[in-house]
Amino acid sequence: MTSGRKRVLVCANFLCVGGVETHIVNLCRLLVQNGAEVTVVSRVADPGVPALDELRRVPVQHLATPFHHGGRPSTLWAMAFWPLRLSRTFDVLYTFDLTWFTAFLSRFVRPEGYVLGASWGPARPDAVRAAALKVLDGVLLETELQAEPYRDLLPAGAIPHLAQVSGAGRREPRRMEELRVALLGRMIAQKGLYRLLDLWPALDIQPARLDFYGDGPELKRLESEIRARGLRGVHVHGAFTRSDLPTICAETDMVVLPTDWPEGLPLVLLESMAYGVPFVATDVGAIRMLAQDNPDVCVVPLSDRALKLGIERMARAIRSGQIDGRRLQQYHRERYGYDLLASRWLQALLHPEEFWKGGGSPARDEPEYRRDQAHEPVGGVVRV
Repeated sequence: MTSGRKRVLVCANFLCVGGVETHIVNLCRLLVQNGAEVTVVSRVADPGVPALDELRRVPVQHLATPFHHGGRPSTLWAMAFWPLRLSRTFDVLYTFDLTWFTAFLSRFVRPEGYVLGASWGPARPDAVRAAALKVLDGVLLETELQAEPYRDLLPAGAIPHLAQVSGAGRREPRRMEELRVALLGRMIAQKGLYRLLDLWPALDIQPARLDFYGDGPELKRLESEIRARGLRGVHVHGAFTRSDLPTICAETDMVVLPTDWPEGLPLVLLESMAYGVPFVATDVGAIRMLAQDNPDVCVVPLSDRALKLGIERMARAIRSGQIDGRRLQQYHRERYGYDLLASRWLQALLHPEEFWKGGGSPARDEPEYRRDQAHEPVGGVVRV
């Protein structure tokens, strides 16, 4: 790699309001702030996704296609027209596309450069196509738990994604007349939207209100269900931006994520901790890693009963003063703080020869992931 200004090519789609889109914007901003020249390419980019507006303000060069839903026309367009805008001068390719298309993009990377894959959510090493394996120098996952299954194929590193925490000031106690519970993120059924609606009338936490923040394909149906059920104190706010997050978190007492999707480390939970807001989440994917040695969050089994008990226990703990938002912020800073993760991302993408010399392993070990660990509520991983 050259010793001058580094050039990074990022391949990622912009489909919705979601964690990956947030990570890409934050990562591009970090790279540009540290002197890199960044180009982002997207075979699928819905113009209505707010992250695209943020990406333009970074600023980076963004190449998309006129075919917002992808498919063969999008691929053909990219192969025909992107080479007119790209040249073989990139130092690093960072791509969420692990198909044969990675081989096409690798032609724009310098011979001594690096081609790095990326994935999110559950480990899917079988999704890495043979053509991609031939050109990939490594793959980056959110946690060691996800990275390990890939290591039979190629080097795999683990760095959590970059969350929106720039406005996370010191958590101040909130005067509480009613408990404010929130679900933030992409409005899809797998996030447990309707599980939470089913439980809400039976929860012994009143006075309380429930707020949904986010956009997605289930938004209209969610609003309709709330009206049909006659649920009081339940509000849907739609999409929110990076600048909205400090206000949302300041007005929220508890975040709930009743997901049944095998998550990695959901950005909404990293953001919740950064702002000092406790959460209750279901024990899927790598979520329980956020609860180890952490008394201010609660991870419960994936069942309605466990979720109900977890929310009620957390509500009592908040009202009794057992939960310490500033302690939670300190936990986040020490394990998932922005400066800590940013230094790892800069090393991985701007100095990959150093990062991959150690096999992509973290500078310090992640907390051990123990399936048999159980703590008494409120904090930690709870067996119900």
